[in-house]
Amino acid sequence: MNHRSTDANRNGTSDWDVVAHHDFGGPTELDATIVAALDAEGCCDDSPLYAAVDTEPAERFLRSVDGDDASVVFSVSERIVRVSADGTVEIRDAAVLPG
Repeated sequence: MNHRSTDANRNGTSDWDVVAHHDFGGPTELDATIVAALDAEGCCDDSPLYAAVDTEPAERFLRSVDGDDASVVFSVSERIVRVSADGTVEIRDAAVLPG
Protein backbone atom coordinates (compact mmCIF):
# COMPACT_ATOMS: atom_id res chain seq x y z
CA MET A 1 0.00 0.00 0.00
CA ASN A 2 2.17 2.78 -1.23
CA HIS A 3 0.83 5.70 -3.22
CA ARG A 4 1.21 9.46 -3.36
CA SER A 5 -1.00 11.54 -1.13
CA THR A 6 -3.44 14.00 -2.64
CA ASP A 7 -2.15 16.65 -0.23
CA ALA A 8 -0.31 18.58 -2.89
CA ASN A 9 2.14 21.39 -2.47
CA ARG A 10 1.92 24.60 -4.47
CA ASN A 11 3.46 22.86 -7.50
CA GLY A 12 0.62 20.33 -7.53
CA THR A 13 2.84 17.47 -6.37
CA SER A 14 3.10 15.74 -3.03
CA ASP A 15 6.12 14.40 -1.22
CA TRP A 16 4.00 12.22 1.07
CA ASP A 17 3.72 8.48 0.43
CA VAL A 18 0.77 6.63 1.95
CA VAL A 19 2.27 3.50 3.51
CA ALA A 20 -0.49 2.15 5.75
CA HIS A 21 -3.96 2.62 7.15
CA HIS A 22 -4.61 2.26 10.87
CA ASP A 23 -8.00 1.10 12.17
CA PHE A 24 -8.54 3.03 15.39
CA GLY A 25 -11.46 0.73 16.22
CA GLY A 26 -9.43 -2.44 15.71
CA PRO A 27 -7.22 -4.48 18.03
CA THR A 28 -3.85 -3.32 16.63
CA GLU A 29 -2.06 -0.51 18.47
CA LEU A 30 -0.99 2.51 16.44
CA ASP A 31 2.69 1.92 17.15
CA ALA A 32 2.47 -1.58 15.65
CA THR A 33 0.89 -0.19 12.47
CA ILE A 34 3.58 2.48 12.17
CA VAL A 35 6.48 0.10 12.86
CA ALA A 36 5.18 -2.42 10.30
CA ALA A 37 4.81 0.34 7.69
CA LEU A 38 8.28 1.74 8.36
CA ASP A 39 9.81 -1.74 8.25
CA ALA A 40 8.12 -2.41 4.90
CA GLU A 41 9.68 0.83 3.62
CA GLY A 42 13.13 -0.27 4.82
CA CYS A 43 13.25 2.64 7.24
CA CYS A 44 14.51 3.35 10.66
CA ASP A 45 16.58 0.37 11.79
CA ASP A 46 18.89 2.82 13.57
CA SER A 47 16.14 4.69 15.46
CA PRO A 48 13.37 2.84 17.31
CA LEU A 49 9.93 4.41 17.20
CA TYR A 50 9.68 4.68 20.98
CA ALA A 51 12.78 6.91 20.97
CA ALA A 52 11.09 9.33 18.57
CA VAL A 53 7.51 9.56 19.79
CA ASP A 54 5.08 8.32 22.43
CA THR A 55 2.27 7.03 20.24
CA GLU A 56 -0.25 6.48 23.04
CA PRO A 57 -1.18 10.18 23.47
CA ALA A 58 -1.20 10.55 19.68
CA GLU A 59 -3.55 7.60 19.36
CA ARG A 60 -5.87 8.96 22.08
CA PHE A 61 -5.97 12.36 20.38
CA LEU A 62 -6.64 10.97 16.90
CA ARG A 63 -9.29 8.59 18.21
CA SER A 64 -11.01 11.48 20.02
CA VAL A 65 -11.48 13.58 16.89
CA ASP A 66 -13.30 10.68 15.21
CA GLY A 67 -12.02 11.00 11.65
CA ASP A 68 -12.06 14.79 11.54
CA ASP A 69 -9.35 16.66 9.70
CA ALA A 70 -6.56 16.25 12.26
CA SER A 71 -3.13 14.66 12.22
CA VAL A 72 0.06 14.20 14.20
CA VAL A 73 3.48 14.59 12.62
CA PHE A 74 6.84 13.42 13.96
CA SER A 75 10.26 12.42 12.68
CA VAL A 76 12.00 9.06 12.86
CA SER A 77 15.53 8.82 11.49
CA GLU A 78 15.49 10.61 8.15
CA ARG A 79 11.72 10.32 7.66
CA ILE A 80 8.77 12.46 8.60
CA VAL A 81 5.68 10.47 9.58
CA ARG A 82 2.14 11.85 9.47
CA VAL A 83 -0.82 9.95 10.93
CA SER A 84 -4.26 11.35 10.18
CA ALA A 85 -7.43 10.87 12.20
CA ASP A 86 -8.89 8.80 9.36
CA GLY A 87 -6.06 6.28 9.92
CA THR A 88 -3.88 7.24 6.96
CA VAL A 89 -0.17 6.76 7.69
CA GLU A 90 2.15 8.70 5.39
CA ILE A 91 5.89 9.22 5.23
CA ARG A 92 8.25 11.50 3.40
CA ASP A 93 11.96 12.07 3.32
CA ALA A 94 13.08 14.78 5.74
CA ALA A 95 15.53 16.01 3.08
CA VAL A 96 12.65 17.43 1.01
CA LEU A 97 11.72 19.91 3.72
CA PRO A 98 12.84 23.48 3.20
CA GLY A 99 15.52 24.90 5.49
